[in-house]
Amino acid sequence: MSAALGQAGLLDGRRCTTHHQLQEELASRYPRARVIEDVLFTDDGGVVTSAGIASGIDLSLHLLAARHGPGLASQVARDLVVYGRRNGNEPQASAMTAHRAHLDDTVHRVQDYIDGHYTETLPLSRLASLAAVSPRTLTRAFARAIGLTPLRYQQALRLDHAERQLAAGTTVEAAPASVGFGDARMLRRLRRSRGDA
Repeated sequence: MSAALGQAGLLDGRRCTTHHQLQEELASRYPRARVIEDVLFTDDGGVVTSAGIASGIDLSLHLLAARHGPGLASQVARDLVVYGRRNGNEPQASAMTAHRAHLDDTVHRVQDYIDGHYTETLPLSRLASLAAVSPRTLTRAFARAIGLTPLRYQQALRLDHAERQLAAGTTVEAAPASVGFGDARMLRRLRRSRGDA
C-alpha cells in the first residue's frame, strides 16, 4: 500500500512507514518520502500507513479513536479480541516476536510458559523442570537461541507490557506492579538501559 501511495506522489514530504524488511526499499524508491523506521503506523496530513497486517488493526483503532472517541475504539478492540490500542510509535518487534526466530523447541516451550506467567516469580529450577533439562542446560539453550537468559527474557516481556501501559497513560509508579516488578526502580533502570528515560 505504501508503494502505491508513493507512486501517486502522496508520500512526498510526509511521514510514512512499512514493514521493517521493506523500509530501505521504500526510502530508496521514494526519496521525498520521510520513511520512519520501526514504528507501527503513521498518520500525516490525512495519509496513513502501517507496518503490516497486524499493525493495520492498530492503525484502524487509532483512526476510530480519533474520529469517534476512544470508547468506541476500545469496544472494537474487545470485539476483535486484540490486546488493545497500541501507540503508532511502538516498535514493530516486541520481545515476544523479536526472540522467536530460532528453531529450538525446548526454548520455545519455555518461552510459551514465560509469556503466560511473566508477572510471576519464575525460578530457573521450575523452568528447567518444565523443559525436563538442567538449569545450566536451559540457560545455555536460551543463550544460543536468543542471546538472553530466561530471566532477561522475562524482564523484556515485563518492560514491553509496562511500556504499553505507560503509553496508555498509566503512571511510572503504577505500571511496575501490574507487570510483576516489585517497584518502579527496576522499570526505571531497564528503561534507562534501553535509552527510553
